[in-house]
Amino acid sequence: MVVKRQCSFCAAEIEPGTGMMFVKRDGTIFHFCTSSCRKQQLHLGRVGHRLKWTRAHALKKAADRSAAAARPVGGKSGLRGGKRDRITSAPKTPAPAPPVEVPTPAPAPVAPTPPAAEESKPAPKPRSRAKKPAADKPAAKE
Repeated sequence: MVVKRQCSFCAAEIEPGTGMMFVKRDGTIFHFCTSSCRKQQLHLGRVGHRLKWTRAHALKKAADRSAAAARPVGGKSGLRGGKRDRITSAPKTPAPAPPVEVPTPAPAPVAPTPPAAEESKPAPKPRSRAKKPAADKPAAKE
């Protein structure tokens, strides 16, 4: 029995005796119709249904169109043009008032404790930026 396969990248049919099979180390099997499909997926990391020249893109676009056609016209109401029939009903009850928040008193500030003498670090020595006097320079030749 002849088995026709689909390209893992572009979803095109692969005739028996053509194409190439790629098996990853984890055991996943990819079938590619051409070397360009193999390079696009494995080396460049592209996704087939995002490229317009692939059959996978056309299939996904067609599926999106059919899903959009199945949605009701008019948004949430399900009626054409979004118009709703006005039905008179009992008056609405007022919404309950939101709960009143009572401010809580802030905690008293805590005075910082001075660090222990053992833990205190010695103050760093101040650095002076003054230049040191130049050493005796050899006399310039005349």
